[in-house]
Amino acid sequence: MTRNLNVAAWFVVGTIAISTVFAPQAVLAANLDSAQSQAKINLNSIDAVGHYQQGLFAASSGDMAIALNRFDRAIKIDPKYFQAYIERGNVKDAIRDFSGAIADYTTAISLNPKSAPAHYNRGTVLSQSGKHEAAISDYSKAILIDPQYAQAHLNLANELDDLGDTVAAMINYDRAIKIKPNYPLAYLNRGIMHGRVGNRANAIADLQHAVKLFQSIGNIDRANSALKMIKDIQSEI
Repeated sequence: MTRNLNVAAWFVVGTIAISTVFAPQAVLAANLDSAQSQAKINLNSIDAVGHYQQGLFAASSGDMAIALNRFDRAIKIDPKYFQAYIERGNVKDAIRDFSGAIADYTTAISLNPKSAPAHYNRGTVLSQSGKHEAAISDYSKAILIDPQYAQAHLNLANELDDLGDTVAAMINYDRAIKIKPNYPLAYLNRGIMHGRVGNRANAIADLQHAVKLFQSIGNIDRANSALKMIKDIQSEI
């Protein structure tokens, strides 16, 4: 008898995505002068960009309270600062203020409706809040804007799989892997779904590939989790 390999039950990490941080923002955070984070400076004399950069620096250092304060200041100076809303939403997501994160992503979307990451980020928080239909809508919009958005295809597949639509889920797992051939989570989750519907050979093949990819990036815990799944499937054959 085949075990019910539910994605969420077996490997929660695979179903809850982490919000995107735009690459340009990551570069800004890395290049900030550390002196900018010191309390000695006059915060009232800093413009919106300066507060935003300080927010990035604080967030990258794990000081979420200061990060929120700086993003608040940036937005107060410039209420249409799209990226400040995105990053403040990311921080609120990190501290599990889901309603606040959704509000910030929603404002960002109103400022730039064609931002695929903004829709994707809101989708991840809606999913964590149990609003799965709304999450599916946001992931679908992200994909419509950017058909090559592998993470959005993966998360959409996870949602569809959890709702029992294995056909649509498989299509999106396949697309995520086609876009990003070395995507370990996509192989992992597709393998789990193959196992649940009885395609044991395909399940083992996907999970074995996931193991190799996780090992290649040094994620031994996830590699071991996938190995355990393989052993469980093989024990039932």
